[in-house]
Amino acid sequence: MIKEIIKTNKNKYIYKTIVLAALSALVNVAFTLYNGILGIIYLSLWNGAICIYYLLLAAVRTIIVMAQRKEYAGKSTTNAKHVKVIFINTHLLLLLMDLFLIVPIAVMVTGERNYTFGLIPAIAMATYTTYRITIGIILFKKSRNDKNILVSELRMINLTDALLALLTLQNALIIANGGMSYEMKTLSAWTSAVIFAVIVFITVRSFLKINKVCL
Repeated sequence: MIKEIIKTNKNKYIYKTIVLAALSALVNVAFTLYNGILGIIYLSLWNGAICIYYLLLAAVRTIIVMAQRKEYAGKSTTNAKHVKVIFINTHLLLLLMDLFLIVPIAVMVTGERNYTFGLIPAIAMATYTTYRITIGIILFKKSRNDKNILVSELRMINLTDALLALLTLQNALIIANGGMSYEMKTLSAWTSAVIFAVIVFITVRSFLKINKVCL
């Protein structure tokens, strides 16, 4: 009886992770389209780079969600070796994506933008960012001791998404403020470097879990 309860709760936990990842993917589709449209209209390298990043993030989420969905539905005989391959490949892609973030960060810090918008988009971005950070931290803390490394990876991606939203919010506030002063450029460089370092750190930390789980 106790084993059945534990198994049921575990399945609910995995199912909840899959559902949340799917919902996050839908939200990211809208955000990706938003940045893609801005990139095309204003020929913005920042928005174009962010659009590409979110497209790749959606691809990683899809790979993991599909693997877990089949496993949860009992339609897959995924073994440890196959899980390890998915885990390694998706993390290598995530690490390359992290390096790719240097491009939009450089654009933001140097202030190479030729468009502006008001406070309403910035406020909307602030609301979204607050939500993403709150959910990302809560879910990340829950996954610290999770033995399912793909589920744990999804939680890590949610936190990365939240940090990227924070970076995007910073860019939106700079644009809404009318541009980049010397003081703002210095502050932006430091905050961007910290956010970038944290994103790389949690990606590498997640990747190192393979030594503890997939042996």
